[in-house]
Amino acid sequence: MRHDRPIFLALALCVASCMNPVHDEAVLALGDEVAGVRQGPTHRPGQPCLTCHGGLGPGPEFETAGTVYDTLGSTAPAANVKVTLTDATGKTLELTTNTVGNFYVDADRFTATYPLRVKIAGGGVSQPMLTRVGRRSGCADCHRAGGSQNLVPAVYLRSP
Repeated sequence: MRHDRPIFLALALCVASCMNPVHDEAVLALGDEVAGVRQGPTHRPGQPCLTCHGGLGPGPEFETAGTVYDTLGSTAPAANVKVTLTDATGKTLELTTNTVGNFYVDADRFTATYPLRVKIAGGGVSQPMLTRVGRRSGCADCHRAGGSQNLVPAVYLRSP
């Protein structure tokens, strides 16, 4: 079976070159799933969704995704909040947060032309994002709940 060796080496080189150690490390840094919460629409609220859903896997590819909290400084989710995305061409998509405040849109359902405007609304309150999203990303790439190293606060509907 000496003739199989070049095929095996070529396959091994291909697999090794397809790995992305920076991405793999970012996925590992997210930690384990919360016990009792299955992977799916309600898992990992507040985490940077596009780490796993940005095209490199391991999850399905999203165009954008995030978590909305009810009140600044709180980790209480804002369920049933309307999230309106409007891209640079005026194309608009409305999403609704789920029970843990998460929202997402699959990349094959909506492809934005950036920059993107975002507005959230629910319970008689409407909050437009004051800046625009300049590139494909998830909210938690900038907006993080808790911790002292936040670039900006988590996405929230109400002030305390």
